[in-house]
Amino acid sequence: MKKLLNIALLISFVVTIMVPLTGVHIHKMASVIFLLLSIVHTITYRKKLGAKRWLLLGLILISFVSGLFGMILDQYPVVLVLHRVISIALVFFLAIHIFVFHKKLH
Repeated sequence: MKKLLNIALLISFVVTIMVPLTGVHIHKMASVIFLLLSIVHTITYRKKLGAKRWLLLGLILISFVSGLFGMILDQYPVVLVLHRVISIALVFFLAIHIFVFHKKLH
């Protein structure tokens, strides 16, 4: 079940970052699914959570909320710039997270 959750997380993450190809509407749906799966993933692995992993979940929530406020406050482009910066940093941190824990799965 955990492997299926991890695969679903990976698929929703890939669809979320493919916004230039899929469009904004698919990006929004995939980001909601990614957020929900991230929360389920956190609950599933809660015994192993350290400060760095809580920070990663916090970054996911901040990225989601900044994207939400970017849609609502479209007259302030600084909100979307903040969303893009946080999202790009999040991609790197999630890649590191996957690389570190993918080694432990084998």
